[in-house]
Amino acid sequence: MQPIITLEHLGKQYITKRQTITALDDVNMRFYPGELVSIVGPSGCGKSTIIRMIDDIIKPSSGTITVNGTVYDNQKPISRDMIRRLGFIFQIPNLYPWLTVRQNVTLPLEIMELNDSAHGEYADQLLNMIHLSDYANSYPREISGGMSQRIGVIRGMVHQPDILMMDEPFGALDDETREQLNLELLNIWRETGMTIIFITHNVEEAVLLSQRVYVMASHPGRVTADIKIEFDGPRTLDLINDPKFAAYCNQLETMIGKIELDQIV
Repeated sequence: MQPIITLEHLGKQYITKRQTITALDDVNMRFYPGELVSIVGPSGCGKSTIIRMIDDIIKPSSGTITVNGTVYDNQKPISRDMIRRLGFIFQIPNLYPWLTVRQNVTLPLEIMELNDSAHGEYADQLLNMIHLSDYANSYPREISGGMSQRIGVIRGMVHQPDILMMDEPFGALDDETREQLNLELLNIWRETGMTIIFITHNVEEAVLLSQRVYVMASHPGRVTADIKIEFDGPRTLDLINDPKFAAYCNQLETMIGKIELDQIV
């Protein structure tokens, strides 16, 4: 199977008056169609920078990004067609308070000029999928933080992208709400078949959700490992009691801890 996203020798430098800061150095990654892959690592390792490069929010200083067979031009914006293939979910949903829940969800459709009935029906299906159909005409001030986060998630996929990038979308939530949204994300992933790249600091979340996990180090940001996560049966919260789950978590925690210790020493 050919990868849907290929990052080759990706680098990012920031030039200040006093020095050149290397944020990413020689990053190589592959993401395959229909995968859910997490990226973990210490703060400042460039996890968010990577997905912002794929979404063309940030331009790389060196290396190549290939998505669906198209090589990005580091000097030009990506095409409108490519933009429609990508979805991005930030940590904070940033809902517009003057728009209803449904209007917030469908806002990307207006921006991308996808105001047809099929996309409108899909927006309603997504609201139903996350159990918020009854709140479609409510305003953000009338719903909970967990509900707002759900809306932020489906807003990033309402235009039916092939690839969804999620930048620590559940990091600010309590454990119970986070677990619930993790399960809903797995359900959405199974139903849509999208390729999902998930940024998180939480190794348990990464193990529960992912088919693979990239581990990164910082100063400069670089990939140190590509760990395959395999379980028998469906992904549910029952996996937390599986010895394999604990073993994967320990492996990732040990790797990240060693990375941080090496940086101190």
